[in-house]
Amino acid sequence: MKILPIRLSAPLMGNKNKTNKTSYISPTFVGQDHFIKVNSFADSQVKQFEEDSQAYNKANISFTSSDNTDRNYKLNLSSEELKERTSSEALQIYKLLDEDSIQYQQLDNMDKEALKHLVKAARILNNVYFIQDNPHNLEFKNYIESENAKGNDMATRTLKLFNAQKGVCAKDVQGKNINLADGIKPLPQRGFYPEDLSEKEFHEILMKMLDEGKEEQVEKILNQRTMVIRSEDELKGIDYTDFFKEDFANAAHELELAADYSTNEDFRRFLSLQANALVMNNPYMDALADKKWAKLQNTPLEFTITRESYDDKMTPSISKNSELMRRLNELNIIPYNKDNIGVRVGIVNKEGTDYILKIKEYLPLLAEHMPYKDEYEQKISSNVNKQTMVDVDIVEATGQLGAYRGGISIASALPNSDKLAIKLEGGRRNVYHRQMRQAKYSAGIQNRLNAVLDKSQHKYYDKDSLHDFTILHETLHSLGPKTDTELLGRYKNIIEENKADMGAIVMLDVLTKKGFYTENKQKQVFTSFLTAYVAKGANFNDAHRTRNIMQYNYFLKEGAIKIDKTGKMKINFDKVTPAAQKMLNEIIRIQLDKDIDKARQFVNKYAVWTEPLEKMAENLKSSDKMLNATLVSPLADKLATE
Repeated sequence: MKILPIRLSAPLMGNKNKTNKTSYISPTFVGQDHFIKVNSFADSQVKQFEEDSQAYNKANISFTSSDNTDRNYKLNLSSEELKERTSSEALQIYKLLDEDSIQYQQLDNMDKEALKHLVKAARILNNVYFIQDNPHNLEFKNYIESENAKGNDMATRTLKLFNAQKGVCAKDVQGKNINLADGIKPLPQRGFYPEDLSEKEFHEILMKMLDEGKEEQVEKILNQRTMVIRSEDELKGIDYTDFFKEDFANAAHELELAADYSTNEDFRRFLSLQANALVMNNPYMDALADKKWAKLQNTPLEFTITRESYDDKMTPSISKNSELMRRLNELNIIPYNKDNIGVRVGIVNKEGTDYILKIKEYLPLLAEHMPYKDEYEQKISSNVNKQTMVDVDIVEATGQLGAYRGGISIASALPNSDKLAIKLEGGRRNVYHRQMRQAKYSAGIQNRLNAVLDKSQHKYYDKDSLHDFTILHETLHSLGPKTDTELLGRYKNIIEENKADMGAIVMLDVLTKKGFYTENKQKQVFTSFLTAYVAKGANFNDAHRTRNIMQYNYFLKEGAIKIDKTGKMKINFDKVTPAAQKMLNEIIRIQLDKDIDKARQFVNKYAVWTEPLEKMAENLKSSDKMLNATLVSPLADKLATE
């Protein structure tokens, strides 16, 4: 089915419409034999949307909201703060493919034309993410772009940060809130729910609707692919294909054009299915596209609309309301976190892909080593063809995928387990981002080693070994329990990311004993992983950061690492795998039991910011001035204007 184009005369804008506690623990810490004050994950959830520091000096620039309200906005960061955060030291550049790259030059001319339309589709969908992320993103973006055009230096610097973090509110690598507009703070509901909707009112409205027998409407509100608006004294869920109808239709048109030019039949078929999914209010169409995408292995180009659910904090708040959860469970209504839109466009790198595929034949072996393997179905063990893997040179990354918020994705394993394609026995596809990892793994690494790692173990750091760890991490997302993990609520993603990390370490040992890796390579992977993921601050707002903090505390407890008084870490290589195995066992048990109370206890026990971690963080902050990063897409910029 062909998609009829929708042409508009102007760019598409989309639709507009507790007391703090202090915890104390006494971890194993060399040279310390007393209680130390810490911040915990539980504390963080209370304070996560508050500013972490005193208010900045406000710039003497303001504008009036485009919706004709009386609300005025001001730039939130002072001139000094803006200069610091946009300096070359603080704002690192991640450069994607350029026009002269050999990867682009070697493409067939027809695929070059297809690539142009894929980039245009990605940029159209960027606006969708802005709306999902914060209701003020687009009007603020329009304002600072207009001020930038006038030569306003503060607006120019603010625009740089906005483009880097893809929004008006985000966190930097130290976990600090960076809110670019005075009075605009990150919302637990992001842009998915009405801005004035509180958690308490949200729960009350759902209970009232259930009392009135409106289960179908409630299920739609709690679906991962709906935007929620007020409807009199109730809420209403609107499917993405309807809410973002114009943007989705225009993106679909670009995908159909790309399909016409593509030289690969499988890729053409996928693009047509994805285009159809964008214009049809039917999850089954998404499933068809996902299932086809997951089978792509030998294609010259890559295009993905990622749909991941890390940012929505409103929907999982339901897990805190036991009565509401009980009623939803009785009705078999699962509250799914909302999907953010991200888009990846790239050129498949054959050499990199061939290396990644070497691990594929070991998937059944890895599945056999998963804890409690007899208590769940390990689908990957019976059909490794359901797992495809590619290494990709990135041309463009928009939306959530291109937002640098304390970090950026270097790989993904999709579709996630909540997607219909997985429930329909579809496969998964692992995609690795060459330019992102190359920038991340090479930036200031010697300074990092000097700051956090005992000098005797510097010799084991190896940036290529970080890629090996990432391959194992993404592979582990395909292993383990996959049903009803949504019942773990706001802990679901933290638990899953922990599983992938600890599983990667355990499977690294399996493959080392099998002869795939050497023992020296195993030490390199241990060292590179533990060095690379030391955090610069207590950021519990992100599942990835939270799980890293948990792991360091767990490894400290198990003696796999020690941190001395100066904040230098030393690894006990013999204890790393046993510690990871023990943590993995606990994680899989939680996923199997589907017990949110156990998940809460597990996360709150280890997600604490301790003095040893603070010492390492302070060392890092002294040696590395990076606060954020921004993507630069020279080839995509050229193609988007053709």
